[in-house]
Amino acid sequence: MFRGILACNAFALLAWAVPVFQVQAIGPAGFNSSATAINGTGAVVGNYRQADGTYRAFLWQDGQVTPLAMPAGAIQTWASAIGGAGQAGGYTDSGQTPQGLIWDNIGNPIATAGAYVMGLNDNGDAAGMAIGVDGSGYAFVTRNGVMTSLGQPAGGDWSGAYAINNAGTAAGSAMAPSGSFKAFTSGPDGAIALLAGLGGANSYATAISGNGLVAGHSQIANGALRATVWNGATATGLGTLGGVNSYAYAINAAGQVAGYSDLAGPSGTSAFLYDNGVLYDLNGLIGSDSAWRLLAAYGLNNRGQIAGRGLFNGQEQAFLLTPSPETKAVFLVPEPFFEEGIPEPATFWLVGAPVLAYFVLRSRHR
Repeated sequence: MFRGILACNAFALLAWAVPVFQVQAIGPAGFNSSATAINGTGAVVGNYRQADGTYRAFLWQDGQVTPLAMPAGAIQTWASAIGGAGQAGGYTDSGQTPQGLIWDNIGNPIATAGAYVMGLNDNGDAAGMAIGVDGSGYAFVTRNGVMTSLGQPAGGDWSGAYAINNAGTAAGSAMAPSGSFKAFTSGPDGAIALLAGLGGANSYATAISGNGLVAGHSQIANGALRATVWNGATATGLGTLGGVNSYAYAINAAGQVAGYSDLAGPSGTSAFLYDNGVLYDLNGLIGSDSAWRLLAAYGLNNRGQIAGRGLFNGQEQAFLLTPSPETKAVFLVPEPFFEEGIPEPATFWLVGAPVLAYFVLRSRHR
């Protein structure tokens, strides 16, 4: 199997003779772009920067790029989630209040929800953040089109849900009265569980698999962040690729995790795949002669496909990794693949913007 054949040292993978993954650019040609989520069929959503500096959401499927429609009055759009049928979730910016939005699989807006839609499942249910009349952010989920607030699970005045699986369990982060952030899950019955981290003050849940595994990142005692997986109440830190911090943004039913890590020294970041206790630098799995530099991974499906952001010949591009035919037999996820679209949150546009919105809103209402 993949985990048994590959070297146990991530840096040894630089010598891997046959690329484990095939890599392709999937963003609109000529624009800087980033992929933020992937579903079970390999369809991807992301965002690209237009010539005027504004951002536009896109859908990539079957080799075609479709810009997601811009609602009237919107200045920018971002996509941060994708459902099994290719519906996209995200939000728009009109220069005033953000609006959470869901598009159909040909890019047309079909529903609004809260201020930010950050997760979608195959049933069309959404997870995200709404802004209350008090100016605070509230995590929410929609089920069968009905929006339900998850309140303030940690007792503070901000919360956001970043993912929802097909069973209806959501994962997110909430502020405590102390100002620290706590990861949480919320089941379809409304039961909420706070997730203990790795000994530091803050923890963040950003993704949930179909079988309830949760991924995100947590502070350790010295304040550094570590990519984290929760199996029930048990938190496991995934380490780094030599740098200070690491961040997890996607998890599949096999327990594989994708994200990115700081590298040692001034080398920046690398996208990673965590599998069976080993953190692999994805740049070591695409062939030593590749023109790509993979910076961050934000989406991962049960086929083992990975989506994210990298540099291709020096230009920032959305990428899709697909297991190579030559190595498919040793890849961790066995045939038949478990077909379930798992929404994976991603990037500043999903986590960073709602967190930034919290501080902006808080300053306005204090």
